Amino acid sequence: MVYSKFLYFLFYLRFIRNQNQIDEDFWIKSLDSPEVRAWSGYAFEQVCLCHLRQIKNALGIGSVQIQSSAWSGSDGAEKAQIDLVIDRRDQVVNLCEMKFSIKAFTIDKTYAEALRRKVGIFKASTKTPKATWLTFITTFGLTPNTHAQSLVHQSLTMDALFED
Repeated sequence: MVYSKFLYFLFYLRFIRNQNQIDEDFWIKSLDSPEVRAWSGYAFEQVCLCHLRQIKNALGIGSVQIQSSAWSGSDGAEKAQIDLVIDRRDQVVNLCEMKFSIKAFTIDKTYAEALRRKVGIFKASTKTPKATWLTFITTFGLTPNTHAQSLVHQSLTMDALFED
């Protein structure tokens, strides 16, 4: 509850505080603006990070000991960043990508290649012997297509964040 108040406070400071007069259609007109999209993505990631217990439960690993953190690294040639790494005691690492979208998120061919590179950089950089599973946490799920089916081991929606 405290964290949701903090997110609202950040929202208030960014979008409301210094507005002398807000157009009554401001949100309809701004919903898909780069500024609102960037803030929404950041806020969604923060909410996800505050609900790690619920993410673990939704993944079916509620009782598995883990270490979690964001990650950035390089294989010497390319750099990569992962929103959340869940390093599990059962010899699996979940590489979690968090994506805010106003509809189901679509992994296209270009993004699929970027994800493969990202997973490869993680494996090369960390030299982990563990299985690495790409996991998506999205607002409304993934669009079912060959890229999602071949890459993503597990997919959660924001509903999982509010389960007990």
